[in-house]
Amino acid sequence: MSSIFIVFTGAGIATVVFLFLRFSRFVYLYLRPSSLYQYHYGEEPWVLVTGASDGIGKCLATELARHSFNVILHGRNPSKLENVVSTLRHQFPQCQFRTVLLDASSATHRQISDLVSSFDDIHLTILVNNVAGGQIVQPLTNTSPDQVDFSLNCNARFPAQLTRSMLPRFAGSKDRSLILNIGSAANTFAPYASVYGGSKACNQAMSSCLKVEMVAENLAPKIEILCISVAAVTEAAQNNAPVSLFTPAASTMAKAILARVGCGRAVVVGYFWHAVQLAVLGLMPMSVTTGIVTAIMRERWEDEKRKK
Repeated sequence: MSSIFIVFTGAGIATVVFLFLRFSRFVYLYLRPSSLYQYHYGEEPWVLVTGASDGIGKCLATELARHSFNVILHGRNPSKLENVVSTLRHQFPQCQFRTVLLDASSATHRQISDLVSSFDDIHLTILVNNVAGGQIVQPLTNTSPDQVDFSLNCNARFPAQLTRSMLPRFAGSKDRSLILNIGSAANTFAPYASVYGGSKACNQAMSSCLKVEMVAENLAPKIEILCISVAAVTEAAQNNAPVSLFTPAASTMAKAILARVGCGRAVVVGYFWHAVQLAVLGLMPMSVTTGIVTAIMRERWEDEKRKK
């Protein structure tokens, strides 16, 4: 047997093993049980969900209550929040609910600090940075300065400031805490959503860096940092498309998000079929991927123009 044959055989076996391990790791992420229960300790564990008046945030609040957490719902529309809380109290009478009103697009450092101080009387174990804004699909040149600021403040500034204010509380606790950030698949190559995608990318990058920072500060055993990347979801972000395999309902997405808790990674795609979709796009030549994504986003831009 020639040495060349042995080398190529070894390389082939190593490649097969490598691909098998990557595939196994990919599948295991969506088969493993969630570790959400680790954050349900004490008599009255609480969760703060930002942007909880509708869409994914509302569904996350519902699912967390289903897991017997008490929930603080954040939003800026008092009537919408009260309607959600009224429904939740009827569905889950064993749970407690609070609402906090604060406009994420204009909240000051003092307001955010006061918000965090208002939680001194409760046992808060999870922060869900879900609030998002500025999901308008249009060219950057059509985007007003106020719309740019609105997106950056909602999607990047507010979550960063809220997380900064919450970290000392979590670090000082003797038990585990979770910071769950909701990202977006639009953070890579989504034309006509450059500001929204860019601002959500900040959330994802912060999660990756902060997870390593927790290791550096010996806080990793106490504080889990996880960012969930979300693609197309109906019943959320003004998307009322019919439910399909690659466009799940907001309630399905919420279940998938919570199912990924405890996976050990910094950033993951929350929903299995979104992960498959993005993996297939990643295997294509960039020119093909760009063409597909551009066609989809241009159609959405045309829909936005027809609505005006």
